[in-house]
Amino acid sequence: MKNLSLYKKIYFVGIGGISMSSLALIMRSRGKEVLGYDRSPSKETAMLEQKGVDVVYRTENPKLKGVDLVVYTAAVNTSHPIIVEALKKGIEVVPRASLLGAITADFEISIGVAGTHGKSTTSGLISRIFDVAPNHNPTFAVGAYLPFANACYKIGDDGTFVFEADEYKDSFLSFRPTTGVILNVHHDHTDYFKTIDQLISSFSRYISHSEKAVVNKDCPDAVKAAEGYTGELYYFSAKEKADFYAKNIKLTDGYAAYDIVYPGGEAQVTLAVPGEHNISNSVAAFAACYINGLSADDITKGISQFTGVARRFEKVGEINGATIISDYAHHPDEISACLKTAKLTAKGRVITVFQPHTYTRLASMFDAFAASLSNSDIVAVTDVYSAREINTYGISGKQLADKINGYFVENLEGSVEFIKSTAQKDDMVILMGAGDIYKVGEMLKNNP
Repeated sequence: MKNLSLYKKIYFVGIGGISMSSLALIMRSRGKEVLGYDRSPSKETAMLEQKGVDVVYRTENPKLKGVDLVVYTAAVNTSHPIIVEALKKGIEVVPRASLLGAITADFEISIGVAGTHGKSTTSGLISRIFDVAPNHNPTFAVGAYLPFANACYKIGDDGTFVFEADEYKDSFLSFRPTTGVILNVHHDHTDYFKTIDQLISSFSRYISHSEKAVVNKDCPDAVKAAEGYTGELYYFSAKEKADFYAKNIKLTDGYAAYDIVYPGGEAQVTLAVPGEHNISNSVAAFAACYINGLSADDITKGISQFTGVARRFEKVGEINGATIISDYAHHPDEISACLKTAKLTAKGRVITVFQPHTYTRLASMFDAFAASLSNSDIVAVTDVYSAREINTYGISGKQLADKINGYFVENLEGSVEFIKSTAQKDDMVILMGAGDIYKVGEMLKNNP
């Protein structure tokens, strides 16, 4: 890419995505004309249109006149008709990661949060800490809605940028954050990462260009990724001694409090988000903020004021006296963490409605999905949310339901009826998955 100042009109293919809409508005704040395409209207496209951004929903007339840069999401490829037409017209075309990498380079402090799990929560937590710290006004772009910001992004002016660094298709190799965070390295995206060694190598390359790195000592493959790193390396841990680590951990109704030990001192931390896994996320956030100049007092204050991000153990309603929770968990490790939190916080039974995300992931981790879901009292499984894939594996949600002696509900409407007929007072119902299972919560509100 050229210098960002040289582009005047930028077109986003997949502009309705959370990350894409954020980047579009960041570019608009810099005086660029932005517009784009998405396949269907959504909350994000409605928000963009309210802000004056032109969004088209058909590929026949994409409105490429005057465009000098096209940015596309990882959910599409260069065979997309709008990209094909742009290339024919000689317009520069780049993936989203290239634009985010160019934006990152403009900041004095940039903190990129990478990891198989926890990216949105931890990047949101770091954003919140900087946002409430005196004399700070950060820019951030997170892959989930942040209630405190009433958006998933913010445009600040203090030279600090916090963002999610997504590993899929090695997108994060386009970034050069001044601080690279590795929360964990677990095998995922098996359509691209064929082996765990390939994934470890990618994470290693990701932090290799960062001046500072914050790495999870509790994750052996994250430690492997840090081998040979030549910058300032800081380890964090929720289990043992490290540069930053938690001790004296106490859980009350699923919420953690602990003492954090950091270079030069100790501090008390109280979390306002449930789940034992968030101890590790918050220690990572503390470390990333501390090594970038924030005081322990300001960091712990920010942590205590962070109440989470959308679709991460988010309460979205009630039915029959049961609490409805929406959670993005779509990997066996995430499912285990979510259900462990549910068991700590639920008064009655835990009922999970799980929507598998992609055939590749379900086929390659089938037994692990079955094992992780066994922690729920009742489980219903929907059809697979295919996302970018076609089913070449002969795998299905019904096979998973049969494996765990659960229920199969073919679609969202079936999920609604299952919940209405199953949920009882004090139960906790979890709408789980990275696809559109969250819509069931909205459907229940409209048709209780």
